[in-house]
Amino acid sequence: MAVNMNLAYEYENYDMLDEHEEKYAEKIRRKRSANKRRKFAANMKIVIAAIIVLALFSIMTYGRVELSKLYTDNTELQSQLTTLQNENISLESELAQKTGLTKVEDFAENQLGLQKLDKSQIEYVEIDEKTTAEVVTPEDSNIFVKIKDWFKGALEYLGL
Repeated sequence: MAVNMNLAYEYENYDMLDEHEEKYAEKIRRKRSANKRRKFAANMKIVIAAIIVLALFSIMTYGRVELSKLYTDNTELQSQLTTLQNENISLESELAQKTGLTKVEDFAENQLGLQKLDKSQIEYVEIDEKTTAEVVTPEDSNIFVKIKDWFKGALEYLGL
């Protein structure tokens, strides 16, 4: 087998090779930097999404805590209301006992010295005159009073 051994080299081909290698290396560098930018952007998206999720979780937790406080306050106020209603009922029953007819009669007889009337103490009075009242109009009425009375009469007539 014969091997072609030419010792003459064309150095121009080697220069072209260096240029191709440089272009290829530059292309690889650009791809790597683009990949780094994409990875960085993807990582930033993940970090931003995590921050948003954490913020929403914090807001929800805060809302639950506030809701729990409101429920606790509501329960305390309901218990206070029940206590006050029970106290009101007992005070009303105590008032009813103190203002009952027997208590009032007992107080009137024992403390004030009052007694019930006997039939002999009752006197009936008869009046022969009419028992109706008449309205007396003042003679000294000016024009404004007359206008007011006329207006009242008109409103009364209309039923207002």
